Formats: sequence, structure tokens, C-alpha cells
Amino acid sequence: MTIDIFKTAVLHHSKGNFSKAKEIYENLLEKNPNDLAVLENYGSLLSQTKEFKKAEDIFKKCIKLKPNDPILLYNYGKLCHDQKIYHEAIKFYEKSFKINPTKNFSMYNIGNIYSLKGEFEKAIFAFNKSIKANPENFLAHNNLALAYKNIGNFENASKSFENSIKINQNYIDGHINYSTLLLMMGKLEKGFEEYEWRKKSKSFSDYINYSKLNLKSKVWNGENLNNKKLFVIAEQGIGDLIQFTRYLYFLQEKYKLEIILYVKSNKFFHFFDKKKFKLISEGDKIPPHDYHNHLVSLLRVFLRENNLFCKTVNFFQKNKEAEDKWYSNLKKYKGPKIGINSLTSQSTKNIPMQYFIKLAEKFNFNFIILQKTIEESQLKQISGKKNLIYLPDIDTSNNAFVDSIEIIKNLDLIITADTSLAHISATLGKKTWIPIPFISDWRWFLKDNNSKWYENVTLYRSKKIDNWENPFHTIEKDLKKNF
Repeated sequence: MTIDIFKTAVLHHSKGNFSKAKEIYENLLEKNPNDLAVLENYGSLLSQTKEFKKAEDIFKKCIKLKPNDPILLYNYGKLCHDQKIYHEAIKFYEKSFKINPTKNFSMYNIGNIYSLKGEFEKAIFAFNKSIKANPENFLAHNNLALAYKNIGNFENASKSFENSIKINQNYIDGHINYSTLLLMMGKLEKGFEEYEWRKKSKSFSDYINYSKLNLKSKVWNGENLNNKKLFVIAEQGIGDLIQFTRYLYFLQEKYKLEIILYVKSNKFFHFFDKKKFKLISEGDKIPPHDYHNHLVSLLRVFLRENNLFCKTVNFFQKNKEAEDKWYSNLKKYKGPKIGINSLTSQSTKNIPMQYFIKLAEKFNFNFIILQKTIEESQLKQISGKKNLIYLPDIDTSNNAFVDSIEIIKNLDLIITADTSLAHISATLGKKTWIPIPFISDWRWFLKDNNSKWYENVTLYRSKKIDNWENPFHTIEKDLKKNF
């Protein structure tokens, strides 16, 4: 009878009915406080519901009853892992793995902890041990590849990604991770083919929304578009929209067609000449059309036609009011005017503002800060520096980047983190310098300091992880040369 009740609790537990499972576990433990099977499951449930203190008490009791149980040690490690008590987690994981390495995820989790901490060599060691014990763990192969990528060992990263998707051919994230590595390495044909897997991902709202559109039209793959209607879906960041819109203008030069552009929000509609495209956003009815495709998927077609790196088009529309305002506001600053921005939408690509402050201290130039948010401590640092100009009131309207676009037109140079502002500046034809991290976005490839996408962009590559000293040292020297 007790066994049947316990099985009922486990069934509720497995289905996520935690409150019911918890009630049964507690009733069973009232009758037999040292029932190890019940205690282990109860401890795991408490961990899942984030009742960490109670869970820890239960696991301590379990360990006393059965100190060398690998599953118990693993679960205790997982409890510590979930609380970010990493040194304790590693200790229990290692004990569990030592007792029974086969099919044990302990070493895999240790690898994940070291990756999270940026200790990639240790992560690689752990993932390799995990794979040796369990070669079919495709997740370990994928995460090993990411660790190799983060230290710049791209060949080993490539092999590990291949192993991951060979084991599980439907592993979507593995294909996507592999694709961005291939693209970074300049293996574009295979890279763009793999990159199509992103449309199956449930990690990005773009592609969940895409499946909801339930489009019946064909995917455009290079067919003749004369007298056709092409529906193009913008995706990912605003930088992608700005960088890759060039292909729409190229298509209009090549074909007599109508383009319907689906943009995430109507706050970006003002970028475009409405005579060129029909613009719609979420919630709008999709007009009838012959073909559709995602904006970034156009790159596959243009690669086949040897037009991947076609020239960008300055498609931004003027805003007379903002143009007059910023011309008037900025003309009072004499000498070189340099726009700076340290923030991106991805925190891993952010540059500490301190580097820009130190740079400004070495020159008499005007450094215009092109970001709305600055930390309080940084505001204090710049408050006494006349050549660091903060404009907190920029881009407050419903239309995105209206002020930024017109400010940039009045500047001599933009130095910015890898963000949409870099693409705005580059598209406007402004000289643009971009410090990029040791492992940068695939679009900047691996070695060149010049960009294949923009003639007016210079890339300043970090030589080490989380180290901006070298790129800013080069930027300082180039500022002296250029001004």
C-alpha cells in the first residue's frame, strides 16, 4: 500500500503537480522519517520549488543515511548549482562522478559552471571527461564547442559542433551555433545553409511569431521577381534591419516588383521612404503576395549571385525639425566632434565607459555621448569634464533614433560598441570605428580590420577575453593621426 502511495506521489511530481506530490511525500515521512527513497524525491521537489533551505536539510539527512549514493550526491550538487554556490556544487558533482561516471551528468554540469565563470580551459577539461564517460551526450559536445570557440580554437569548436549534430541531427541550437561559427570563419555557403535552422528555434520570439503567421506563399529562393510581390520579414536586432535593408533596394533595381516589409514595430517606419515599400508591423493584416522570406535569409541568395557585399544604401529619411535643432546645438562646439557609445543590447559586448573617459582625457576634442543611460558613478566622473558632452534628452519620441541620426550627421567620427548605432553611422556614410570583443559577432569575421560590409568602418579587435586595453590603445594612436 505504501509503495502504491509513493508511486502516486512520484507520478504527480513527474507531471509538475508539485503541491500534491509534496503533500503525499510529507504524509509518508510522518510515518517513516528515514525512508530514503521518499526523502530523496522530497529533497528534489523542494529544490525544484526553490525551497532551498528545506531541501538542503533533507539532502544532509540523506547523505548521512547513504553517503556514497551517486544520484544523491548529484542532486545535492544540483541544489548548490541552482543557488550559485559553485564550489560546493563542484565538490558534490565530482564525488558523484568518481563513484559512477557512466551516464552521469555531473562532469557536464561542472563544465557548464566553469563556462559561466569564463574559465574555459577548465570547462574544456570537464566536458571532455563527460564525453569520454558518455559519448552520446550531444549537449556536452555542443558546450565543449562553445568553450573552444571562446578561447579562439575554432577548428576544435567546429569538430565538436559537428559531433553534436551528428549524434542528434534535430538539435536546433547545435545547428545554429555551428552556423555562426562557420560564418565567422568565412565558410559562408555552408554557414548560411545551417543558419536556416534558426527559423525552427523556440528560443527567439521572431521565429515563434513566424510560425504563427502561417504563410501559404513560397519561400523566395532567387526566382524572377518581375511583376511579383515579395513579403520580407525583418528579424533579430535593429542593426540587422539597417545593415541588410540594402538588398531590398538592390532587388528593386533588378526587378519590377512590389516589396512588403514586415518590421517589428511601427516606431521604425520613419526610416523608410513609404513610396519604396509597403510597411506593416505586428497586428497588421498581411497583404497578398507571391513569395516571402526573412531579411537575413536573403544573404544566401545574394551569396549565390556573388552580390553578398553589395554597397549599402543611405535610406534614412530626413527629419527637418531634428536636423535644424541639432545643427544649431552642435555648431557651438569648435574642433573635432566625436560621437561615443559604450552600450549594446547584449551586455557581453558592452564596453566600460571608463575607457572612453580615459580617451577623452588625452584630447581636446569634443566627445558627444550618444546613449541615453549612464550610471550615476559615471555621471559624476564626466560632470567636470568640458569635452565630454552628455545629451540625456535624445531619442525620447515614439520614432526611434530620430535625434541620433541627425546628431551623427554633424559629427566627424563615431566610436561605438557593436550595436545598432554603429550600423546607423556606417549607413549614413560617417567614419565609424567599432571596438569589438575577442569573440565578436559573425558579421565581422575573424581577422580583417576593415569591414566587408561598409567602406567607412574600421574594426578594433580585442586580443584577449574581457580586455579592451589593446583596441583603445590603437584608437588613441589613430585619433592622433587622423586629427
